[in-house]
Amino acid sequence: MTKIKFIAIILFTALISSCSSDDSGENQSGDAYFKFTYDGKVQNVKTWEALKQGDFIEVMGTSQEGIVIDFKFNVYGNLYQALTNPTIATSEIPWLEASENFTSNTFTFTLENINTTDKTVQVKFSGKVYDDGYDYESDFINVSGSFKVSYEEITPAVEGLGTFAKLDGKDWHGLALDSTIENQETKILYAQNDGEYTIGIAFPKYGAKVGTFAFTNNNFANRISFQKYDPATHEYIDYDVSGTVTYTTINDLYVAGTFSLTATHPLTKAKIVISNGTFKEGN
Repeated sequence: MTKIKFIAIILFTALISSCSSDDSGENQSGDAYFKFTYDGKVQNVKTWEALKQGDFIEVMGTSQEGIVIDFKFNVYGNLYQALTNPTIATSEIPWLEASENFTSNTFTFTLENINTTDKTVQVKFSGKVYDDGYDYESDFINVSGSFKVSYEEITPAVEGLGTFAKLDGKDWHGLALDSTIENQETKILYAQNDGEYTIGIAFPKYGAKVGTFAFTNNNFANRISFQKYDPATHEYIDYDVSGTVTYTTINDLYVAGTFSLTATHPLTKAKIVISNGTFKEGN
């Protein structure tokens, strides 16, 4: 299963390529900064922009050397996407991205602070950006840096998107980054973050109904699936599942509900208890 990131379309308004005097890095408060090293070379970043929509934030910095670095993440510190690209399409600078699978395995992203009063966000980062985000063996460049910038807050098109659960008692926050149609009848929304786990929300493509459903592996629809990415094999491990899901809202915009389950590794039989699950994901 490969995640196809469409969050820039769903959640974020595209950041304009030129800054006004209000949102340029050169015109923010004196303690604002954006530091960035690309392939061992320090970049002179004078311009940056940031947007916050609900729990989701995008920050983009542009260097005078012609490189853009763009981050999409949530207020809990999960990195959904990191990209670098040239400011000019004809440039020899490549378009690169952090790994699309288990991002935190090869990219460290630390959300140090969000000040909702001053509307600032502070981050440190370092890691690899690849020529192919789905291929750990593809060419890559190391990037690192930090920033503290002011953000503009805008109202999201759909409030409260995301999936939350406790995995063996530990908080987990994700977003449906990928969807698929299984057996031409079941739609699955795959909620992920920068970690190794994926929670799949499955319901009938046609005629889906609200209600509470018990499920096991034998159920195609009205179930929650659970997967873990194995960086050694570059494959997802499908866990055996048993639990309950409740769909409270199903419409053209989003699907919402609650869930709980036990996920069991198919070989080792190690169990992960998933509790207090809630979801509201774009349909």
